[in-house]
Amino acid sequence: MENNDIKNIMRMKEIANIYSMTNQKEKSARYHKSIIEICDKYPKNERMLMLKIQSLNQLNKSYKSLETTNELLSINPYNINALINIASHIMGEEYV
Repeated sequence: MENNDIKNIMRMKEIANIYSMTNQKEKSARYHKSIIEICDKYPKNERMLMLKIQSLNQLNKSYKSLETTNELLSINPYNINALINIASHIMGEEYV
């Protein structure tokens, strides 16, 4: 089931990016919220946490993104995506 969810998330991210590039931010946000809901079904899954962080960043939810990053680091303290996310927030940039 997880593989299907990951495939669905990847498609949803593509659609969200298209909406974002065409200035349809509300539609893009709906997809990112759906991605987060799917990821929440797998709270201890490293890949799902990384995907959730990306969507939280797209929604400009910095606090929740960093909170989720801490969850990810508790699973894998060497996860490069988590470390990049922290550095990006410190530098005032969003990691997407």
